[in-house]
Amino acid sequence: MLYVAYQELFIKKFKYVVLVVFTLLGLNACSERQQALTPAQVRQIETQIQQSFDALVAASEALDTERYFALIDPDKFVGLNADGSNWNSFADLKALIEPGFNAVAKIESLTFSNVRISVIDANTAILVNQYQQTVLLKDGTTHSGAGGGTQVWSKTSGEWLLVSISASGE
Repeated sequence: MLYVAYQELFIKKFKYVVLVVFTLLGLNACSERQQALTPAQVRQIETQIQQSFDALVAASEALDTERYFALIDPDKFVGLNADGSNWNSFADLKALIEPGFNAVAKIESLTFSNVRISVIDANTAILVNQYQQTVLLKDGTTHSGAGGGTQVWSKTSGEWLLVSISASGE
């Protein structure tokens, strides 16, 4: 009798464990199916990110802060400046970019090389690049610089926006 009771208890526990395992496997499979992108979807996202990056570059070249800031998520943005300081908010970035754009008379050159896009999922991508630039300031001086950057793009309400930028100088 004790053996039968033990066996029934074992079967109940075994059924419970099997149910939990299969539920977790099923949830994992559903999660993987939702995240898996086809090569065509990846190419489409890469194209969209490249277009957004090109719009950011065009806004920079035009010294157009309105167009530049329209490509950044003001609610989620954080970043790392080339000097190692953090931008803990959109306001921190804006406080640097606005006076910087206003000090420039003309972008002499701005080129990006080694631009690579890594698609993480349907709503997240990372773009890395190297850049070289020469600017003419309103005081008449010319400054050149080079470095690299990492950008995290997030798709919100159907639109790709920057949620993080990290910069480094050479």
